[in-house]
Amino acid sequence: MHGTIRTRPAPSLIPAPTPAERHNAAIWIEPGRALVVRELDGGGTDTLEVGIPSLPAVVPPALAAVAHHVGNAARVLVIGPADLRTALEREIVAIGHRPDAIRDGAADGPADREVLLAKLRRLV
Repeated sequence: MHGTIRTRPAPSLIPAPTPAERHNAAIWIEPGRALVVRELDGGGTDTLEVGIPSLPAVVPPALAAVAHHVGNAARVLVIGPADLRTALEREIVAIGHRPDAIRDGAADGPADREVLLAKLRRLV
């Protein structure tokens, strides 16, 4: 067998990875919709509302869309009814977040953008 030889650059020549900024996110989920508010690089926030269908077969793709919008969050607060909250938390963990990064809250809503922003600011 013949192969090629590749040399690696000296460790000092490899640029160190820059740490990605990690922010927080807060989610209100209920039958019919999910509202995601997350912090952005450089300040500010982003809001997304995702429809949660009532048919069980199409709920997982909607939950995946919500989980992916969370992005690179250090902490995620999920508020809503227990069954939807648990399903969303599982999806968030499935895309690579640590389970200990998730905080959950009982359904004390419905919550709007301003309520989620207030909770996001207090998220520790």
